[in-house]
Amino acid sequence: MVDLPETWCVPVVRADFRDDGVWEQLKGEIVSPTEEGFVAGVEFVEDRALNGLSGAAIAAGSPRAYPRQYRHPVVFVVDAVTIALPERPLLVVNLNERDETDPFRTLPRQVQAIENNLSVANMDFVEFARSAGPDGIFRGF
Repeated sequence: MVDLPETWCVPVVRADFRDDGVWEQLKGEIVSPTEEGFVAGVEFVEDRALNGLSGAAIAAGSPRAYPRQYRHPVVFVVDAVTIALPERPLLVVNLNERDETDPFRTLPRQVQAIENNLSVANMDFVEFARSAGPDGIFRGF
């Protein structure tokens, strides 16, 4: 089991420490307001204990215990796949105990929409997961 960090905002967890420049770029994209003015309520987590873990390992080791154990229904993961692919898709891991939907990936500029809508229960995780493309990456509606 993976010990997820306790955060006040939705965590964006760094699990690959090979490229500080990409990490800084991702952080910048995620905290930038959307064209509509929405901002992501996230907290960036750099815990070297998670270094090298795959997104799949983090997803498999994270119990679905929201709202009992976690403050947030989701965690975003920057893993080796994120770093390797040109679009930099983050893994989105579902923590909601009432939803068995598998993880999917999202573009960094979609973190705002996902976090905003899930945090206020305007949409469900499954709605975003089902809207991911054939490659499993959510690029928006």
